[in-house]
Amino acid sequence: MIKKSVKILLFLLIVSSFSYAGLVDGISIIVNDSPITLFEIRNLSQKLNVSPQKATQILIEEKLKENLVKKYGIRADSLDIEDEMEKISSRAGMSIMDFQNYLEQQGVDIDEYKKDLAQKIKQQKLYKKIASTRIKKATQSEMKNFYKNNINLYSIPQMIDAIQYISDNRNALKKMIKNPMLNIEGISKKETILKSQSINPKLLYILRQTKEGSFTPILTLKKSFSTFYIKRKINVKTIPFDKVKNDIFARMMDKREKDIIKSYFDKLISEAQIRIIREPK
Repeated sequence: MIKKSVKILLFLLIVSSFSYAGLVDGISIIVNDSPITLFEIRNLSQKLNVSPQKATQILIEEKLKENLVKKYGIRADSLDIEDEMEKISSRAGMSIMDFQNYLEQQGVDIDEYKKDLAQKIKQQKLYKKIASTRIKKATQSEMKNFYKNNINLYSIPQMIDAIQYISDNRNALKKMIKNPMLNIEGISKKETILKSQSINPKLLYILRQTKEGSFTPILTLKKSFSTFYIKRKINVKTIPFDKVKNDIFARMMDKREKDIIKSYFDKLISEAQIRIIREPK
């Protein structure tokens, strides 16, 4: 643990001195013989709007994933890509052709999109491989315990008494959620009673998961942002365990897989050979 902390602290201290003015296309860090350039760090930092330190952490993990994909010979063929695109387009309520037309209208290069999709598919296959020998299936007892502790996920109110906050500024809503007592300009609010049968299913799903006395995540509207404060849920009906046990199992296994992957890569990073090559001048 100490070795990991010292190693990560060392490269973060060095990377924190990066100034965008001095970034050039040269090797900055070598991770197990795989180079990361200063250009890559700058490019990702700007693309994701994160610090050079965070961009470096992301790139280090990406290099380790790439090495494992090569090691295990994991591939994503054209059928994998088409299948994934069909799933994405179906969730968006479009045909594949309509989805591709939409991407083109947004200025997205289809070939580049497919390359990125291939990378994600290979990573997902890698995750499954890593988790397959480590994950334990959720038992009936564990599932019932999850159901009991997360009953709000499986309860449908007939009506929801809420306050809706709307603003053109997402950050204003973030500040308001952190401190509701603040009077922040640019935020409008209105009391509302929402009927479940007339709410958009995606919004209803979010409202159902939000506990009474809490705010929903910030939602994106056409030209503004919104969040709901849930005052109370009226005439709540609980879905029986037997009807939702498949969903519970999927949720639990997904959480366990993510925990295994995070633990695996945390350990991999701590054991990686990370060499700092250069700083910008």
